[in-house]
Parts: sequence; C-alpha cells; structure tokens
Amino acid sequence: MKATKPADFLLRFWAMLRHSKRIFLARSTPLPVKLVLALGLLYCISPWDLLPEWLPVLGVMDDLALAALLIGWANTFSLPDDDGEEPKASAQGRPDTDRRSC
Repeated sequence: MKATKPADFLLRFWAMLRHSKRIFLARSTPLPVKLVLALGLLYCISPWDLLPEWLPVLGVMDDLALAALLIGWANTFSLPDDDGEEPKASAQGRPDTDRRSC
C-alpha cells in the first residue's frame, strides 16, 4: 500500500473544499442541498452544540465529523461544466480562455 504524503492530503482536501464551495454557489444546485450545507456550516460555527466544546475531545469531534461528512456529501454532486475536459483549442492552437480587457 502506498503511503500518502501530508502535502498530498492537504491538496486533496483543499480541492474538495473548493468543489463544495462551487456546488453551494452554483445556480443548478437544488435548494434542499444548499439548505443542508448551510445549516451544517451554521452548526459547525455555532456556539450551541450537541456535545459542548468544554468536553476535551468529543466537543470538537462532532463539529469535525459533521464538516467532513458535509464536504464528502457535497463532492458526490457534479456541476454541469465540471466534466474534467480541457478547454477546446482555438485557431492559433492555444486553449480558449476567458480574457477580459481592462
């Protein structure tokens, strides 16, 4: 079994977090999904918890477990433009990019 480096884990976690944010902000995401993600985030940052923070380990574990579950659940959704394809090449052979003039 191949051991993963901590940097690889952090990069993967950061990518999952960005994908979750894009899912939450996308217009095509159903309202119930957005509500569950928003309520989960509010629970994680709320001072009122199922297990209070003053419990040495359990107080933080419920927030971390919920955050991990929400991020994992949000990553099961895909966006219509998130198909993993490279941008199509233009006539000059360079990928098309959205360049806006100032």
